[in-house]
Amino acid sequence: MKKLLKMFVFGVFVIGLFCIPSMAAAQETSFLTPKGYDYLPGANKKNQLNTTYDGEQLKFIEYTRAGLLKLMSRDNNNDYLSFTNFDGKDYNSGVTYGIRKIETINPKMTFFEITASRGAHGKNCGYWIIGKHNGQWVTYISLDNLAAMGYTSGKWHTIRTNINSDETGRLIFISSHTYMPPGAKYGYQSRSVNDFKIQLFWDQDAQWFGMKSLENLS
Repeated sequence: MKKLLKMFVFGVFVIGLFCIPSMAAAQETSFLTPKGYDYLPGANKKNQLNTTYDGEQLKFIEYTRAGLLKLMSRDNNNDYLSFTNFDGKDYNSGVTYGIRKIETINPKMTFFEITASRGAHGKNCGYWIIGKHNGQWVTYISLDNLAAMGYTSGKWHTIRTNINSDETGRLIFISSHTYMPPGAKYGYQSRSVNDFKIQLFWDQDAQWFGMKSLENLS
């Protein structure tokens, strides 16, 4: 009888070893591969992007002279969020905003990712992830949050995000800058190097975005 009991306990233990990783994996929130960005100002100086969220008709509208991007209801009755570039009002002109939806599974959620850049070489001057929290529009991530992790928003950077590019469901934010190596004289000799890399993830316990530094910058 004791032998049978020991075998039963051992069997339960072995089953538990296999079940625990599966349960942990089921709690992970993975991002789906997104579509490309829509840009404002767009072709023919288009300054409005129409979209929908939770069945509501929305629009992003860009005010070039003010250096301002707004998220509003399409009927103009609700002004939800505003975004200004982080380089200051002296650089309002020439800012381009990139906007796209990003989605997760398990649970299924939708956010908007917004970038801001200026100049011929696309210097970054803004980054936001927005969505709804308890029914209200909020900014989950901005350059202020990234600065707390070491990102230097006042310096020259270009940025990109890799979302599920390696089929792991991760959202990776990468910053880089260009430099002239010793002896270089011409622009085509410049080099680009990554200087900041972080994973942005949905924390199901906090019901908010979390951030995790990544040591490998390549």
